[in-house]
Amino acid sequence: MGSTLSKQHTNESLELKNLTKTTRSKSITEHQDDFEECILVWLDSAIKYTDDWNEELNRAREIINNLKIFDNPNNCVNFMKMVVNDKIFLIVSHEYIHFICSIKSELRSLSSIYVYCDSSLNSIKRIQLETWAKNNEPLITGVYSCSTDCFAQLTKDVNDICDHDSIPATYLNLQTKNLNLKQASSFLIFHLFFQNILSRLSLSSSSINIQERQRIFRSCLYYYRDNQKRIDEIHHFQQHYDSQSAIDWYLRTKFLSRLLHKASRTQNLALLLDYSFIFYDIQHLINENTTISLDTQQKEIYYRAQNINADDLYRLRMNLNSIISINRYLDLCKTIEEAVNEVSLTSNTLETVLYHFSINHSYKSISNNKVLLSIGTLFRIQHIGMEIDGIWHIHLNQMIKTDIKEQIDILMNEIDFIPHPYLSIGFIWDKIKQSTKADRFYRLLIKNLPNHDNETALICNYVGAIFRFKCQYTSALNYHQQALAIYKEKNQISSLFNDDIDRTYAQIALVYRDMGDILTSIEYFKLAIKQGEEVSSHLGEIYRNLGQFDIAQKYYEQTKIENNIGLCYIYQRMFPEALFHLKKETESISYINFGFYHQLRKEYSTALIFFEKALESVKNHPFDTAMIHSYLGLLHCDRRQWLLSLKHYEQALDLYKRHLSTNNHPTIALVHDGLGTLYLKKGEYRAAQREFERCLELQLRILPSKHPDIAGTYNNLGGVFNEMGHYEQALLYHYEALAIATVTLPIDHFDVKLYEHNITETKRKLS
Repeated sequence: MGSTLSKQHTNESLELKNLTKTTRSKSITEHQDDFEECILVWLDSAIKYTDDWNEELNRAREIINNLKIFDNPNNCVNFMKMVVNDKIFLIVSHEYIHFICSIKSELRSLSSIYVYCDSSLNSIKRIQLETWAKNNEPLITGVYSCSTDCFAQLTKDVNDICDHDSIPATYLNLQTKNLNLKQASSFLIFHLFFQNILSRLSLSSSSINIQERQRIFRSCLYYYRDNQKRIDEIHHFQQHYDSQSAIDWYLRTKFLSRLLHKASRTQNLALLLDYSFIFYDIQHLINENTTISLDTQQKEIYYRAQNINADDLYRLRMNLNSIISINRYLDLCKTIEEAVNEVSLTSNTLETVLYHFSINHSYKSISNNKVLLSIGTLFRIQHIGMEIDGIWHIHLNQMIKTDIKEQIDILMNEIDFIPHPYLSIGFIWDKIKQSTKADRFYRLLIKNLPNHDNETALICNYVGAIFRFKCQYTSALNYHQQALAIYKEKNQISSLFNDDIDRTYAQIALVYRDMGDILTSIEYFKLAIKQGEEVSSHLGEIYRNLGQFDIAQKYYEQTKIENNIGLCYIYQRMFPEALFHLKKETESISYINFGFYHQLRKEYSTALIFFEKALESVKNHPFDTAMIHSYLGLLHCDRRQWLLSLKHYEQALDLYKRHLSTNNHPTIALVHDGLGTLYLKKGEYRAAQREFERCLELQLRILPSKHPDIAGTYNNLGGVFNEMGHYEQALLYHYEALAIATVTLPIDHFDVKLYEHNITETKRKLS
């Protein structure tokens, strides 16, 4: 069997020495063909793709580009049931209207229905249908025999419901009991995006080259490929846009406003960054003439009326006294009359609300009767109530970002350490177990950073370290190499970047170490040797695990860290020398090493005292706590205290699964390895096989196929089958272990010798 101790404790000295702080709608890179938040569904069995029909369909696309056509009602309903984030406008022939209305409660995204009649429906039946719809079905806007009338009503409704009434917003309810990061994540992501990224990375339109402009608009042109009206609008925007008129373009260009509103509502940060030049230009215009008055008496009130559905109204009412972030630029009216006149007051299904915005900064006058409110502006919802005019009045009082800084800091404290403000959003997604979104964000961030900037190199190294921790080694190497290239280029001009180059070499070395490519790792660590104690400590650890203790000792002595020197002696079973160095240390890590010291001497009670002291010293650090639970699991396994061993391994597994951003992690595999060892020693071979196979499955998923840890697991499975008397199967696993070890480890490494010995013994049993 492989040495469980050496396998289980590869990084214990360094990791506990530093008490490591590394943490680890649709997605942020939502499909680029999803630019509008409204869908037009047309259900009619009589649709034929003639010239006349195509003309009708093209007219419909000019109102809502995302047109879905069905001639089968079941297929149509199945599609509508899958729509979650968008609003559906349904044109349906009279033959299917009763069926649709019978299941409308299942269609949560359905906003309006337009019944389209052909000549087969006589006037009497049409009147009966109109009367029934008016009295029973508020979603039906009318019964139409003429497409012109139908499209006119559709245009008006889309303007009311989607264009004018689309106000992406996020809420922070500070009254929520035990408010946590996950509950506040949507608000925080947008708040930090506007504050840390959009405001810093946005470029003016004049700074964007022609190729980048073409890339940005290419997907738009493809999306609207069957909509000539929008194509003309996009081309006009490309050719004539200028930054001084950015506000007019934003308010009056249909494709742009719909695209940005949808992107804000669905957290499509990629699309928002593509069009960040618009935000830059608008914000520049707003900042030119806006001032902040700290005198609340000087606030002015502006208005905006809106028709919203019952769900949105409920959400607002549930957030009374909460903070709301308005996640788009919003045009506000100076009088109530002007605001109310902009919306229809005749909707059967929507509630009319009138927002009273009390503001004193972050806005710009854009006409005699209107102002434009800045994106990301914060308000407290002070009052919500229906008044005698039948309109819900919502009073919002403007805040400044510093008003909520303390609350945001408290929420962000759930994350141990964020090395750079740009990375905050990714760390939030990782913390709330949305690792895929986090990874996409990191890639998106680097894509939008300046190519040859010092800060870009710094962030590339941070992101590389994050991907290394997630075992995405190819990505990690890519970002570290990107950082290295920037620093080397800078170093040709000034030699001030030598330290940064060395630090990057050290990061690359860590990736190769975790990949199991030990020789390449050593090469890069030696390139970074000027970094001093930290690199020497890593090299000492590598040579210690290779069994080359003299070289390890040399590097450890350069660090002057007595714990490391003592640990090296422990691995050599040179206990007096180990004790001499361990007694010189006062850090909490010495508890761990003293625990190992006494465990190897079979002084289990004393070892337990030190491990429990170590556990108490790191109780606020979940990863270190989990690691010590694993050590306690191994200790109790050696003592044959099976239940206590199992308890500690399960506690370690629970902590890792709760606090790691992904359950696909080699640390979790090592816990399964420990459980396998427990069951093997206990004689429960099937349970041991199950745990080692779980360990192997995880390792094969996340580690390179020739990683030494995988060799160790193959060897352990061979040991299980040996104990079960299945020698042929055992021999296959031992050969697998040896094949990997001879490629990745020195020929005289103790694991290589162990695997060779196990093969010899298994062959002897077979013969």
